[in-house]
Amino acid sequence: MYEYFLISFGVVCLVNIGYYLVFSKFVFSKSEKGDKSVDEVSVLIYIKNQEKQLIKFLAQIKNQTHPNFELVLINNASYDNTLEVLEAYAKENSNTTVVNVENNEAFWGSKKYALTLGIKKAKYKNLLFTTPDVEISSPDWINEMSKLYHANKQFILGYVNFKKTKGIGNKVLRYTRLLTNLYNFGWAAIQKPFIAWENNLGYTSDLFFENNGFSGHMNEQTGTEDLFVQQAVTKKNVALATSVNTSVRISSSLKDWIDQRGNQLKHYKATVKFALGLLYFSQLLFWVLAIIGSIVFQQPLIYLFIGVRFVIVGVIIGKAAFKFSEKEVFYLFPLWELFSICLQIPIFMRNLFSKSV
Repeated sequence: MYEYFLISFGVVCLVNIGYYLVFSKFVFSKSEKGDKSVDEVSVLIYIKNQEKQLIKFLAQIKNQTHPNFELVLINNASYDNTLEVLEAYAKENSNTTVVNVENNEAFWGSKKYALTLGIKKAKYKNLLFTTPDVEISSPDWINEMSKLYHANKQFILGYVNFKKTKGIGNKVLRYTRLLTNLYNFGWAAIQKPFIAWENNLGYTSDLFFENNGFSGHMNEQTGTEDLFVQQAVTKKNVALATSVNTSVRISSSLKDWIDQRGNQLKHYKATVKFALGLLYFSQLLFWVLAIIGSIVFQQPLIYLFIGVRFVIVGVIIGKAAFKFSEKEVFYLFPLWELFSICLQIPIFMRNLFSKSV
């Protein structure tokens, strides 16, 4: 019985460690940097009934140090005072264009339709995207993001995590988002990313139009960025924005996070679902078998497997936490990992057999 258990536990540990060794290529690589910022860049903001968030957000944008950026404010049929706020700002800032999207029968309330109109309106081909609910990490955000448009890089993948607040719940959510970013950036380093955050990304209009924009999935109400990633992004044309000056933070509740995570999983390809599923279940099995082995067998090899797994995984996650300036959520990482697994597994199981695009 002990020998069979030891073999099973060893296989689970190897699978789990193997994933993190794959991600280590990204974790231990140098952050990508361009020589200089792009002289001409358009920053597109998708807005829907966010009047209350706009004042603080527009102040952040106004403080950006880039000398020659265009701001494209896309109002998607807001019914509050959003349009009035945007038009007043545009009058005072000559670099600002307002795109007011009205509902029509064919594209009623469509985010993709509104973004397409904004992209067509933008003067410059190098585009950056964010949303009014973000906390931008640095006044050099546009500068640092635009530097990554170099060589053949046409897509910029930015880092997004949750705002720091008190409480264990916030740390668990931030730890879970840190891991999602680690998996996504790590996968991008060897293959291609499987998700992108609407709050922090960029791509060229050339890439957008070469791939016929969102036309292949215009009727899908969710998954705007994720579906475009699957459609247009490769290992060679993506740049990974990992410096502290290129990150942004957003607010989120547990319910919002669960809803968003479920929507994302619906749009993953079957291969990505399988790869992530194997990772999540290897983590769950590690914990289950580690507890059983420690209680039932109490053998040195069991403790050795546990120790080796925690050291290797801990080093890689810790390096990622420092790379993304999230070191405070790394401390006590085994505890956060257990909480994170308890959150992720039910969501993944619920969406495992949903239709993949």
